Amino acid sequence: MKQICIPVPSLQNHQTVDAEVTVNGVSRHMNYRLESFDWAQEGLTTPHKIQRLRELIQGYDPGWELVQIGVPDRNLIPVMFRRSSPALS
Repeated sequence: MKQICIPVPSLQNHQTVDAEVTVNGVSRHMNYRLESFDWAQEGLTTPHKIQRLRELIQGYDPGWELVQIGVPDRNLIPVMFRRSSPALS
């Protein structure tokens, strides 16, 4: 899938962005969701944190697909998911 970057306002956790994209007259409604996962668990090494993040992503709602993993801050790592509906005409 080709990608288009569109600036959007900053999102808080569990918020969604709705966008409608039209290509050659066919419209498609897209939903994006931002989740922030705890990255600051004490006593975990970086490989263990990565494994935990992998498990959280794999166990996430299957109606949403992973789009992007953001840069972690001290406590949280942002993860963007996408869900798309069938094409609209």
